[in-house]
Amino acid sequence: MGFKNLVLMFGGSLCAWMCGCGEEDDVIPAPYEPVDRVTVLVVDDATNKFEGGEYYFYNQLYPSFNLKIENVPANDVGYITVLFEEGNQMIYYATQFSNRDGEIIVPKPFKDPSYFDVLEDEDFLTFPNDAIRLTGDSTEEVKEKWNAIQNLRLVRMAADIKDNKVFYFKQDLNTSNAKKSKWVFIMKY
Repeated sequence: MGFKNLVLMFGGSLCAWMCGCGEEDDVIPAPYEPVDRVTVLVVDDATNKFEGGEYYFYNQLYPSFNLKIENVPANDVGYITVLFEEGNQMIYYATQFSNRDGEIIVPKPFKDPSYFDVLEDEDFLTFPNDAIRLTGDSTEEVKEKWNAIQNLRLVRMAADIKDNKVFYFKQDLNTSNAKKSKWVFIMKY
């Protein structure tokens, strides 16, 4: 080995040693921030596939989680809104028509399923018995739709929170075409 290579090796090692990070520079992940998060998740009724959703962040912790819903049936023109009362924010709004397609307006655009962390665990989180139906008839069908989201990290985080609530409803965006029906799940974590 030549003198030039020896100098480069020694100089490189010295530089790496002097410029390297000390033990105090180790990256430590930030702790879970004590703020409220509300999530809206949408599952397609026909395919039972998770289509995506949205999550909302608030700058404080609210001691309760209450939703106010307004559901105007689609006799001709109707709509459904869901307001997170403590945060004073509309988190869901969709139109309902009896003779043409309705659409989800809030949240829009949805974050697609790739934005949501999926747990690879083999366990299964059963549908909560105390889940609250916001509109429509009571149905066992919701448990099938729950299967599409029960393995999402944020669903598991919400389940671990004391006094958590899961709200749900079936949204018919076009009453003449059942394939346009969606299941909407709302929870706080």
